[in-house]
Amino acid sequence: QKTWRDPATGYVRKQVFSRPDHPLELVEVELPPGQKVSFPAWSYAHIRQIVWVRRGRLILSEGNERHELRSGDCLGFGPPSAVTFANESETPCSYVVALARS
Repeated sequence: QKTWRDPATGYVRKQVFSRPDHPLELVEVELPPGQKVSFPAWSYAHIRQIVWVRRGRLILSEGNERHELRSGDCLGFGPPSAVTFANESETPCSYVVALARS
């Protein structure tokens, strides 16, 4: 399982499942306290995503909507829009992203 750490934020992304011949991908993420990562709308143009918070709290801003997620919460993304994942708490947040390519 490939792991990547963002040197600027400490965000850790572990590739749990990905195959070029399969439309499903699973990614486990650990977002340190006080950090955020943003992705432009175009990066969601040909995928559908679900995020499942495993531990901690996650603020997910999708376009003009703000979602406050806690351990056990799950959220499916709407139409492509800019997305920010933020950990505004004092403890790390761990979540899983499942995405399907179209």
